[in-house]
Amino acid sequence: MELTARQSSDYEYLDAGAGARLERFGPWICARPSPVALWQREQPALWQKAQAVYHRSSDGGGHWEFRERPPDPLPVRWDDLVFNIKPTGFGHMGFFPEHTAHWDWIAARIRAAGRPCSILNLFAYTGAMTLHAARCGAEVCHVDAVQDINNWARANANASGMHNAPIRWITDDAVKFTAREIRRERRYDGIILDPPSYGKGPHGEKWILEEHLTRMLDLAREAGSRPPRFVLFTCHSLGFSPELMRNLLIPWQTAFGGAIEAGTMTLANTQCRCRLPCGFFARWHGAE
Repeated sequence: MELTARQSSDYEYLDAGAGARLERFGPWICARPSPVALWQREQPALWQKAQAVYHRSSDGGGHWEFRERPPDPLPVRWDDLVFNIKPTGFGHMGFFPEHTAHWDWIAARIRAAGRPCSILNLFAYTGAMTLHAARCGAEVCHVDAVQDINNWARANANASGMHNAPIRWITDDAVKFTAREIRRERRYDGIILDPPSYGKGPHGEKWILEEHLTRMLDLAREAGSRPPRFVLFTCHSLGFSPELMRNLLIPWQTAFGGAIEAGTMTLANTQCRCRLPCGFFARWHGAE
């Protein structure tokens, strides 16, 4: 199964190839690494318009080379939400457009409940899924381990006119927080999680995907209501696959029935024949 990102007038995937991707955020065009883009570039002339290029270094870091720096902030509108994006030291822009491919699915799960839903968004980053779920009528618990990232997410909420939205902003280690929620007997109708390959909690906790993911998914399942409505699990780590992602959600289906979908998230442009793979997903929903 392949899901392609939704469209926005403020964002455009332009091209990919030779290990990089070219994108437009508002009026600003940037090129950044994409290790899976091994094919030839289809729009070579467009790459000359890039105002910034991110160069990866051998130690895993990197740096931006600017011909023109972006405005600060640089707002990107998607539907009626606003995300202030900026180039980070890791090459990210503070927004993952491929996740918008799940927005309609999330909205359908929340609205079909016929009552207020509670959503736990783990590794929530700058809050795109959080704001979308809250806009659809859910109460959201937004969890990220980095205070500066949570501040960024709250700034996005303010820019979107959602400063009074029913969102709990939590700076904590995802594993520890979820375990505490279970002890407090607080349960969630929907779980969203996009774990990184590596990370650190606010008190130096280490997150290593291969070592901690199974425990995290077990806790997420236990933190769900009885029965939960859905879980959305996305991952950008090399070595993962749709089948692996599907297998990791089978315990939800065993416990609650329902159905699992798994596949690849992509970016596409009508001027390009090649679609850019941007990670994998698996999502489960209960019987409706």
